[in-house]
Amino acid sequence: MKNLILTLVIAVMATPLFAQDAFEKMGNLKNTSETVVTKDAFELLAEINIDIEDDGVKAGKGLLDSLKDARFYSTSNTESAKKMIAMANSYIQKNGLVKLMSVKEDDQDFAFYVKKGSNSKKVSTLVMVIDETMNVGNPEALVMKISGDIDLGQISKITKMINVPGQKQIEKATKE
Repeated sequence: MKNLILTLVIAVMATPLFAQDAFEKMGNLKNTSETVVTKDAFELLAEINIDIEDDGVKAGKGLLDSLKDARFYSTSNTESAKKMIAMANSYIQKNGLVKLMSVKEDDQDFAFYVKKGSNSKKVSTLVMVIDETMNVGNPEALVMKISGDIDLGQISKITKMINVPGQKQIEKATKE
């Protein structure tokens, strides 16, 4: 009986060590491109000695300080794209994110989801999903997740700085 209890305790304690969230699993999908930018990278970028007289640069540095991580996944493999979209949707539902906006154009569905942050103008998690799997000639998917204390008014600046796929949609969605 003691062995059974000890085994159960060890198993329960070890579970978080092996758990992967949906975004970590996306990087393992076939023909999927993954870019992960860590808090350490954002801190290094924020420390770069640049002219901070420009208001845009000041805002960008402030945003960098507030970010925890950013993950970007893209694929043109139909099977992986569908799995990626399903994983993102599952994450959105399980973590209580709310739809900020969505757009349907031709063969593309584009949506932003957020989780509230430290105040009404900030979010703690931003997920963007671009689904072009219905485009038979070029089925693609892009999923982006950014975590931190994010000012939505500044998000297009940071995505532009790190050259994120889907930049055009981000700029449209976050116009001030």
